[in-house]
Amino acid sequence: MTGDRVVRQVALAQASLGFTVNSLGACLALLAADLGRPAGELAWLSSSFGAGLLVAGAVGRRLLRVGTQPVLLGSALLAAAGTVLLGTGRGAGAAAVGALLLGLGAAGFVLVTPALLSGPDAAAALARANATASACALLGPPAIGMLAIAGISGRLALLLAVPPLLVLAFDARPRGGAVPAAPADPTPPDGDVARGAAASRRRIAAAWAAIVLAVSIEFCFTIWSTARLQAAGLSVGAAAAAATVFLVGMAVGRAAAARPAARNVPVVRLGCGLAVAGTLGVVLGTHPVPVIAGLALAGLGVAALYPVTLARLVRTPGLLPERSAAYGALASGTAVLGAPAALAAIDTALGLRSAFLLAVLPLAAVLALSTPRPARETG
Repeated sequence: MTGDRVVRQVALAQASLGFTVNSLGACLALLAADLGRPAGELAWLSSSFGAGLLVAGAVGRRLLRVGTQPVLLGSALLAAAGTVLLGTGRGAGAAAVGALLLGLGAAGFVLVTPALLSGPDAAAALARANATASACALLGPPAIGMLAIAGISGRLALLLAVPPLLVLAFDARPRGGAVPAAPADPTPPDGDVARGAAASRRRIAAAWAAIVLAVSIEFCFTIWSTARLQAAGLSVGAAAAAATVFLVGMAVGRAAAARPAARNVPVVRLGCGLAVAGTLGVVLGTHPVPVIAGLALAGLGVAALYPVTLARLVRTPGLLPERSAAYGALASGTAVLGAPAALAAIDTALGLRSAFLLAVLPLAAVLALSTPRPARETG
């Protein structure tokens, strides 16, 4: 498999991942309106992705032993089928099945990307991959919002992701015989964790926990920004479009984070500080404008958290690529499954403004305090 093929496949996978997953918040709001139900009752839209990530984390090492190309092929087909169902389904049942299939396919992309990009330049490669996802994420909510404003089902905008998913599936198909499998792990379970003086369970656990915190913060905003803007007075279509400012902040932040990280700037701690400041704007704003400004600032702060913490896990000495990929997917799944659902529960009890305050600020504080010194953080 050539380097160009890897670049092409990662780009297609991350573009589709960014577009679909970051559209879930807007889809949640639109589906709730279609069904006449509170948005909090439809938290399963985000939970489906989290459940898929947990599955990927649990069986990912075995899947990657078969090879990265079969994982890509299956993930692309699952995501395409789920996208069609979620975009066109008329009832909660069809949407639920679609969300589950999309979640499994998207989780496969999260699993396979670090395995494809493992190596000495993993941090830079992962940053570029996440930048691609962030850039394409900018397209989803505005497209959904514009269709909704025009009186058309905004969920139909999800169908834009189907062609690149099918192209990816075609590109990952078996070619001229068996697909080469990933090398088997020659060590017994957890044996690679002990290899090398620096590869300890404590270090891996700390890196894993950091990913959980980072993704939890990101997904609280990704899933609930549209609902918060609705509560601030915008219509559902306008709120879905305006929520893009969080994704804009993330795209700008990820594009700008590489140079400060290379210079040992503590990007995670700085990002947590910006995320806290943005959260206060989201919470304290009583009109759409300050809430939008808070979301933009939060996106800028959140941007570097996931790629930096994931790179830290991938670079752990002695940890094989398929294991680090599985651990990363498991960490992301734990966060995606838990954080937005917890925020929804707080919303039900105290309101969405209090939910952001009580969910995001403690997570950011713990992540900032637990982050290693810059030289170790950015490597």
